[in-house]
Amino acid sequence: MRRPRCPDIFTAAFGVRLIRYLGGDYRKIRSWWCWGDFARSFPDLRVSVEHYFESARTGDPATAAYWMVYYCGSAREWGQKVIESARTGDPAYAAYLMVCRCGSDREWAEKIIGAARTGDPAYAAYWMVYYCGSAREWGKKIGERKQHNAREA
Repeated sequence: MRRPRCPDIFTAAFGVRLIRYLGGDYRKIRSWWCWGDFARSFPDLRVSVEHYFESARTGDPATAAYWMVYYCGSAREWGQKVIESARTGDPAYAAYLMVCRCGSDREWAEKIIGAARTGDPAYAAYWMVYYCGSAREWGKKIGERKQHNAREA
């Protein structure tokens, strides 16, 4: 079976393809499942799923890494590494979520958000200022960069 593409939005249908690709019993997956359901049903595949998202070059592996840390017991350091190396998806927002819900350092997230070239770093910066104590000046600078990039396009 071919490796499934990492999607932007994670659905049960993608879960079926991924679990089948990894050799798990995909027949027990239900259409209403979310990340927690997969974690409870396939704990033995967690490491294989981590390797899949580490090497994903499509979709949103950064957000998947956040969900893996939050719901599936993956190490925070692993999630941060995946977010740092993501070239697709929304690593900025994933970094914000890691600060809010997984205990990552604010300074680490600010660095990721400042360097993000995909997704919506201005949106993530807004929430970092609002909820995480990031400096308003820093958030404004990220927002101005988005406006500058939009004018150049």
